[in-house]
Amino acid sequence: MLHRPPAQMQHETHTAPCSLNLSEEDHEAIRYFRTEFARLHHTKNPEYSLISLMFKIAQGEPMVMHMVVAIGHQEMDYRRHQRSASAQQASSHHYGQALRLMAESIVPSSDATKDLDIILTALWLMLIYEQQFGDEQCRAYLSHLQGVASLLQSQSGELLQLPPLKLGALEKAYVPVRVDESRRESKISIYSARVLIWIVLLDSAAATSGVGGHVNEAILNMLLSNPTDSRMRSKDPIKAVGRLHHYSNSLYRLAWGDAYPQAELVDDVENRNIYALLGHCAYLRFLTAQLATLYRDDPVLATEQAHEVEYSIDEVGDLFRELMEVAHELSLETDNSHRLVANMRAIVPMYHAVVLDFKRLTAFDGPMDERQRYALQEIMNLCFQGHIHGGDQPNLRVAWPLFLAALETQDMLHQKFILGRFETFRLYGKNYERAYQFLLTAIPLQRRNNKRIDIRSQMEHNEVFVLG
Repeated sequence: MLHRPPAQMQHETHTAPCSLNLSEEDHEAIRYFRTEFARLHHTKNPEYSLISLMFKIAQGEPMVMHMVVAIGHQEMDYRRHQRSASAQQASSHHYGQALRLMAESIVPSSDATKDLDIILTALWLMLIYEQQFGDEQCRAYLSHLQGVASLLQSQSGELLQLPPLKLGALEKAYVPVRVDESRRESKISIYSARVLIWIVLLDSAAATSGVGGHVNEAILNMLLSNPTDSRMRSKDPIKAVGRLHHYSNSLYRLAWGDAYPQAELVDDVENRNIYALLGHCAYLRFLTAQLATLYRDDPVLATEQAHEVEYSIDEVGDLFRELMEVAHELSLETDNSHRLVANMRAIVPMYHAVVLDFKRLTAFDGPMDERQRYALQEIMNLCFQGHIHGGDQPNLRVAWPLFLAALETQDMLHQKFILGRFETFRLYGKNYERAYQFLLTAIPLQRRNNKRIDIRSQMEHNEVFVLG
C-alpha cells in the first residue's frame, strides 16, 4: 500500500529545474515515475533506460514534467486501497497543463523538426495516461494517435530518410541523438526514432481494439515512399520497420557517452534482437487489425488479402526462429535474473498471440488447428514461468496474449489462472479492469454457445480497452 506524506508536508512547494512549482506530493510522484513506473514499462536498468532519458527532457521542459507528475500521481493513487481526491485533482491539473502546452507546441512552424523530441515524449506519456486511465470509448487515446500521425505527415519528406544499413554508416554521417536546432537537421533524431517505435507499439495495440493504426499508416507511407531519393525507397514493409529499429539501436551508447557502463552496452546488444521481434509483432498486429476491418467491408477481398498477412506472419517467424526455439526450451528452473530471459518470456508470447488473433479472424468458426494449439501452449507456458519468477508485474507485459489465450483455451484451469492475473492487473489501470469484466462475461458466453465471440464487435457495443 502506498502512503501519503505527513499532513504538515502536504503544502510545501519546491521549484523544479524546469521552473515548475512542485509540492512534496509532486516530488513523490516524480520518484515513483523514475523507479516503479520505469521498471513497469522497461526491463532495462532504470538509470539508463528510455524512461530516464525522458526524465532528463522533463527537467528542462514543463510540458513533459507535467506529464511525469500526472502519471505518477495517477498510478500511485490507483494502487492505493483508498483513492485520494487530492491526488486525482493534482493528476488532472498537471495533465490539463500539459495538454495546454501541447496545443501551443504543435502550432505550424517553418522548422521541420522543431521540438519533435519533446512533443513525441509528451505524446507517448499522454497515450500511456489515456490507455490506463482514459474514457471507456478511448476517444482521447484515439485523438492523441491521430495527433501523432498528423504531426508526422506535416513534417519534411526527409524526416524518415534513414541511412543505409552499412557498418559505420551512422558514424560517418551526422546523426543527431537529440534534435539540434542550431543545425536545423530535417532527419528525425535517434531519440525520437526510439520514442516513435514505442508509440507504434501503442498504436498497434489500439488498432487491435479498433481505435488505432493511424501512426503505423503514416510511418509506413513515409518509409515506403521516398519522393526525393529512389535509392532510399523500400518496397518491403518488414525491412522498412527493421530499418527504423536499426537506426535507433545506438541511442543509449550515444546518449550517455563515456558514462555508459560496458555491462549496459553488452546487455543492449544481447537484447537487440528480441526487441526487434517486438517491433515486428506490432506491425503484424496492425496488419491483422486492417484485415479485420476489410473482412467487414469486403469479405472476398479480405480472403485474398489474408494470404499476404499470413505470409508476413510466417516471414517474421522465420526471421526470429532461433529466438522462439530458445524460448520454447526455457525451463521453470531458469529465473528472470538474465534480462534476455525475462524479455523472451514477455515478447515471444506476443508473436504467438498474433497467430491466435489471425486464426481467430480467418477461421472463426473452425476448430483449433495444430498451429493454434502450439501458440496457445507457448503463451501459457512462458506466462506461467514469468509469473513464477516475477509475480504479476512481469505478466502485465503479456496482458494481450493472456487475454486471447483465455478466450481460446478450453482448459478451465488455464482460464482460472488468467482471470486471477487480470484480477490483480486491475490495480494498474482501468483498461485492465475493463478487460477483466469482458472476460468474466465472454468466457461463460462462449462456453454456453459453444462458439467464439467476435471481440471487436463486442467492444463496439461495450467499453473499449487497449492491451499492450
